[in-house]
Amino acid sequence: MKLLLSLFLALQLSTAESKKGGKKGKKVPEIGSLMDRAFPMWEVDGDGRRVEYKECTVESCEWNPYYLTKRYDGLHPNLGGHPTDIDVRYAFYKPSAFMGQPGGGSPHHCPEDYDNSLPIQACPKIKTKTDDGPSGPGHIPPHIALASLTWATEERLIKRSKMFDYDLHGCRVVPDVLLHMIRHYFPRTVGEYVDYPPPITPEGGDYQYEFPSGRGVENQGPPYEPGPPHWCTADFLAAGQWPDFCPYVFEGPDAGKYRHPHIAYAALEVYLANMEMPDKCATTWLENNPDFLEQTWVPTNIAFPDMDADDFPDDSVEHWMGQPVLPYNYDGSTGKKAAAGAYITETLFK
Repeated sequence: MKLLLSLFLALQLSTAESKKGGKKGKKVPEIGSLMDRAFPMWEVDGDGRRVEYKECTVESCEWNPYYLTKRYDGLHPNLGGHPTDIDVRYAFYKPSAFMGQPGGGSPHHCPEDYDNSLPIQACPKIKTKTDDGPSGPGHIPPHIALASLTWATEERLIKRSKMFDYDLHGCRVVPDVLLHMIRHYFPRTVGEYVDYPPPITPEGGDYQYEFPSGRGVENQGPPYEPGPPHWCTADFLAAGQWPDFCPYVFEGPDAGKYRHPHIAYAALEVYLANMEMPDKCATTWLENNPDFLEQTWVPTNIAFPDMDADDFPDDSVEHWMGQPVLPYNYDGSTGKKAAAGAYITETLFK
């Protein structure tokens, strides 16, 4: 009942302000500064190497600013990864369960008997033609949530106090209210899929930490052209395997600067929650999610194939910029585990 009341008030306010064309509020701080605030970064030298190792506690832990691979996302921060979409509890990620199939923990839903040698990206994401079915609105890319929450905050589409319900969702934006914001900017035509624009476009939020690889791995620098943010070798791309195993931009002026949109979304969420509930919600993500460092926490990292830099230490820059080995050698069963999270299993056992 409380959730329904919260959503009703949010919808009422949104409708009223939409009719007036929306009120203009203050711009939110630059998203990079919010990420550095919510996820404090350790100091690195000119080559991206960590200068000093410090104790990692909920209050003092630091994260990798020279971010090159999703391989260690969901694991201890000292390994160089960041929290996953599952860790930040992004409501519309719609991940596959960690049942030992290829791509477990990703938004690609491969059946349990899917061959490890086949491309993970060939397995579907959850797409729906309605927001009201068992899978809700389906997978919504996190940059869409980031753009919607940013615009809604700046335009005062919804009062900040209506975005949160601490008793039910802690320091996270209420998912139903977030979906209302998303549909305000990215409406669904009844009975059709929603075609979301890419993050680097103005209509997709003009996200500045993507650095797409459209010009190829030999040209890591501006101007960037459309493509995935993973910089793969030409041979690996020709093999047709999942590019997410390749590193993010690792050369040129923007080396190490890639940031996941879900990290940016979580940082904005932390900022707004702290503004609204400073007595309950801290300024860093870890302080609001201390369980992430508990020994009992089951990590949400995804299984990786053999990489050409596996002989380097796991926490080294050389290791992080490794490329997948060819011939491709991947074993999804290494990712089988019981990690906390909301998973979709409807395609797993078909």
